[in-house]
Formats: sequence, C-alpha cells, structure tokens
Amino acid sequence: MHASDADVHTLLGSSALFAGIPSEELTAIAGELDEQHHGAGDLVITEGTDGADFFLIVEGTGAIEVGGDRVASLGTGDFFGEVGALDQGPRTASVRATSALRSLSLPNGRLRGFLGDHPRVAVNMLHVSVRRFRVAMTSGRRTAGRGAQ
Repeated sequence: MHASDADVHTLLGSSALFAGIPSEELTAIAGELDEQHHGAGDLVITEGTDGADFFLIVEGTGAIEVGGDRVASLGTGDFFGEVGALDQGPRTASVRATSALRSLSLPNGRLRGFLGDHPRVAVNMLHVSVRRFRVAMTSGRRTAGRGAQ
C-alpha cells in the first residue's frame, strides 16, 4: 500500500532525513513509500538476517536491540534498516515495536536508487548516520573505560 496521506507529507517535511526537500519533491517521495503496521512487541527487522528494506517511523515507538540488549529507542521521524538496505548484508541490529508502529518503507533494496534520485536525502542520511556512529563509539568507550577501572 503506497503512502499518500497529508500527514505523511507533513511528517516527511518535519523529519531530519527530508530537511531542505522542496514540497513538490516530498509529494513525489511519499508516493514511492509503502506503509506498514506493526503491533507492540513485533519484530520489524531481525539482527543477523538478510534484509534490504528501509523504514521511517510515522507513528509509534521502537527499540533497537543488539544481542538481545536494548541499545537505543526510536520514535516518530526516526529511520532504520539503512545498513542492510545499503550493503545488502545481514542486519546489524533488531528493531522491535514498543507500541503500535506505523512506518513507511522502501522495500526490496530500492534505497540505493532512491538516494541517487534524491541526493539531498542521501546527504541528510549521512549526517544522521555519522551522529549515530559517534554516539555509539562514545558510549562504547565509556563502557569500556568503566570496565577497566
């Protein structure tokens, strides 16, 4: 089911991923995305499995889990699945819905082509991904430092 609601257009415009994208391009982007629904507790993606779908949360919350441990929370406007969607490798984490979750997705490995068609989204994704990486690395150092004391 393709997403086309006015609220989807509004969400895209307010998401860091789509910052700076003109309104008419947001309308076109909304038509490229599929809508999905997951219940609280459902696994949306599973660590270690192959998957090329990319997701953007429209409503609800989720948890990123690595090795069964919750490492981060997700909410409206956050995205996930980009690593597997970009490199076609196994998922690096699981994402579990912690409430009813409505998301928009680019299925079947379409993320690369989508980013080529919308280069501003690619730049925005890079900025968000680098921030996430920095937080993960900093958190890891703090944890490692405590263990060494």
